[in-house]
Amino acid sequence: MITNYEYLLFKRFFLSKKNEGYISIISWFSLIGIMLGVAVLIIVMSVMNGFRDELIKRIIGANGHINIYSINKIISEKDLLLLKNNKLFEDIKFYGIIETQGLIISNNNSKGIFIRGINSNDLLSISKFEDKIIKGKIYQNNKNQIIIGENLAKSLSVNVDDNIKIAVPKSDMTIFGNIPRFKTMKVSGIFKLGMYEYDTNLVYAPIEISRSLTLLKDAKFNNIEIFIDYPDKLSMHLNKINKFLTNNNLDKYYLISWKDRNKTFLDALNIERNVMFLILILIILIASLNIVSGLIIFVKDKNIDIGILRTIGLSKFSLVKIFLLIGSTIGLIGTSFGIIIGLIFCINIESIQFFLESFLNLELFSPEIYYLSKLPARIDYLEVFYIGLLSIILTFVSTIYPAIKSSKIDPIKTIRNE
Repeated sequence: MITNYEYLLFKRFFLSKKNEGYISIISWFSLIGIMLGVAVLIIVMSVMNGFRDELIKRIIGANGHINIYSINKIISEKDLLLLKNNKLFEDIKFYGIIETQGLIISNNNSKGIFIRGINSNDLLSISKFEDKIIKGKIYQNNKNQIIIGENLAKSLSVNVDDNIKIAVPKSDMTIFGNIPRFKTMKVSGIFKLGMYEYDTNLVYAPIEISRSLTLLKDAKFNNIEIFIDYPDKLSMHLNKINKFLTNNNLDKYYLISWKDRNKTFLDALNIERNVMFLILILIILIASLNIVSGLIIFVKDKNIDIGILRTIGLSKFSLVKIFLLIGSTIGLIGTSFGIIIGLIFCINIESIQFFLESFLNLELFSPEIYYLSKLPARIDYLEVFYIGLLSIILTFVSTIYPAIKSSKIDPIKTIRNE
């Protein structure tokens, strides 16, 4: 496609050391603009990928992929065992749990919480919970013990082996009227899930204690939590479980997946991700337009050189190719450096965050706002490839007009005027 003499002319123009050479202020701005645009786009998209993945991992880590609820808010152990023992669900794990809201009281401090009653052995098997207990140990099923989140423990000034009181909306009838149900519990451990919302508002308690608080009878639950081995096959499992419930006349039960529960949140993440992509693409587009202005100025400055080349036989097509090569080279260099900078930044993002927070003496990534304790980043190399390809295409398209304009210069008229 590119002949030797065209390549020599390209090098002559591109690497010219004269003041009117193409490597001018405008072309440097174009290159830097493309480089920064590509780097920022990779960084932002990687952070958003990491942010989404970390949130989903923590949401699923503390909750099941699917939950079964009952219309009357009571699920029998018999129905739970019916699901557990069915050969259709060998790759699915079912856990009976009890969920309720309540109030935790300690040292004249109180806070609204979400209580999850679950057998301690089930809790450990669900998400390797033992690794997330930073103090103490998990509760014993037959004792009035409880484990709470790290942030909740700090806000209540509570430590391991301290006593706390739990109150739930269920009430007892007394001669003085209805009063809330209270229970004194001992903190056996403190956990850290890494998601601020859970570490602040969630507590785990033995299943029998939760039954007592919610006035449920023995062998009863209000929720079945389901974990599947292949989360990407969520729809298939939903259909399979729904069909089983229908065939066994268990129509009083209904399913809610983690995607249904967090639909608004996931939709907001996807919209934000797409909007940010479009906004940041404008940075590359603006830098590409600088290439247009730079090439047009360059063509104007090189009128006499172009005129001489045309008179000695250089074809219009060769001129177009030379200028396309000049603009594309600027785009390729800017894109390549942008990808390198973006990847280096993403790989070392935690160190950069720590340095900036120490240098500026402020918190750049507040867990109270973003629900996570550190800034995440996940590099999607296919996405990086598409960003680089899109940048090169935009810069290539930007060079078409000035390249064609250079081929339309009248050599005789240009030389006469000069």
